[in-house]
Amino acid sequence: MKSYSILFLLSCWISSISTIFADTQSNIVNKEVSQIVDATTSIVKYSVEVKATHVKGEYIFVFQNGWADHLAFVSVTSKGVKLNVHPPVSQENYTMISVDISESSPTLKLKAVFTDILNPYPTSITQMENQYVILEGNHYFLSPYETLTQKTVYKLASSNIESFTKLSPYSTRGSNLHFGPFKEIAPFSYSKATIHFLNNYPFAKFSTLTKEVEVSHWGNIAIEEIYELKHAGASLKGGFSRFDYQMKRGAQQQTSFRNLVAELPAQANNIYYRDQIGNISTSDIRTTSDGIIELDIQTRFPIFGGWQTQFYIGYSVPTELSLFRDSEEDKFLLKVDFFTIFRNVWIEDLEVKIILPEGCTEIEATVPYAIEKHESVRYTYLDSKLNGGRTVIKLNAKNIVEEHDEQILISYKFQKQRMLVEPFMLVGAFFFLFCFCIIIGRTTSVNSSSTKSTSTDVRAN
Repeated sequence: MKSYSILFLLSCWISSISTIFADTQSNIVNKEVSQIVDATTSIVKYSVEVKATHVKGEYIFVFQNGWADHLAFVSVTSKGVKLNVHPPVSQENYTMISVDISESSPTLKLKAVFTDILNPYPTSITQMENQYVILEGNHYFLSPYETLTQKTVYKLASSNIESFTKLSPYSTRGSNLHFGPFKEIAPFSYSKATIHFLNNYPFAKFSTLTKEVEVSHWGNIAIEEIYELKHAGASLKGGFSRFDYQMKRGAQQQTSFRNLVAELPAQANNIYYRDQIGNISTSDIRTTSDGIIELDIQTRFPIFGGWQTQFYIGYSVPTELSLFRDSEEDKFLLKVDFFTIFRNVWIEDLEVKIILPEGCTEIEATVPYAIEKHESVRYTYLDSKLNGGRTVIKLNAKNIVEEHDEQILISYKFQKQRMLVEPFMLVGAFFFLFCFCIIIGRTTSVNSSSTKSTSTDVRAN
């Protein structure tokens, strides 16, 4: 009897929640929806514009779980103002993201980025074959509300489309697929769209990236980034032929890649690019018209599907480029880029280490996203436990894309007198060394003179 009561109460609770949600659905209406799925690279970028009515403080966006599992970034704006996006909530086959909105008839623009959602098919190809991928989506705009009119555009990497699911009305325009406009779409309407198309874009993924930023108040900030680069596309089937690679090179786009371009600040200096073997001399540095330094790197070998390599890049920038004095005395503000210096890539596992000068106090880190933060202490040259060592702020994040490119803000207090500690330690060390050498020299000289005097007296006798 007790179990029946619990089941009855649970069913009542579920029905009440469903009723409230149904009420919300019946009130809000999507008057006009336009969505674009950009699959021109290895990363899928999704954007949608929704003109809604009868909104009561909250609007809900819905993603199917097959997409939500690969969601890296999402933002929603209204009239150019960024809205507060609540954490995703999973429910059955869907993931819901809600935003707070004060307007009753807003025009909402959502931007989302999905990684590792393009599936190579076939999964293994030879060196001379092209890479085809499959994208699975929805012809409709998936929404808990009724939609009056809607259209969908799929932007593909090429016009070479093997096949796609057709839902009238539709049209193909070069490398773009247009579906709709569709009229009077019911809530949670789903029509599976499967597109099989050519995509030879470099599927460059950084499995891991460790970024170290070492701050010095003597005018220099040293930055080093260690990369694990992997080709996330169709794996290479069979052996590698250097002859075939040279024959195909330049004739048409290949599935492999070898070049990546990094953008460095104009004031960057002491630039180096190395791997586990040593310096790689095939890199090239040039300055653009905008004053940005472009570092064109080449790996030691072409990267095919499933292949990976490790390398690291280092450079220095002047302190005044990233370190600023706060309004309060002896307080400083450090600005560090959160993303990498490369573009059109994504990072599976990112670690940022910010090494502050010895003697910093009242340290506060402001990060743009909800990520893990840890603090530790490091001892480098002339550091000691007596002086406290250098504070290291460690930040860890996963599934990072270019849209995450914001700045980390680190504020701390640092007295100028602390800059003289290490020079005084060096001066003191050399002073005591010289004094020790003088004492040893004098002692040796006295002993030598005494020995000579004793020898002379013996001979005189």
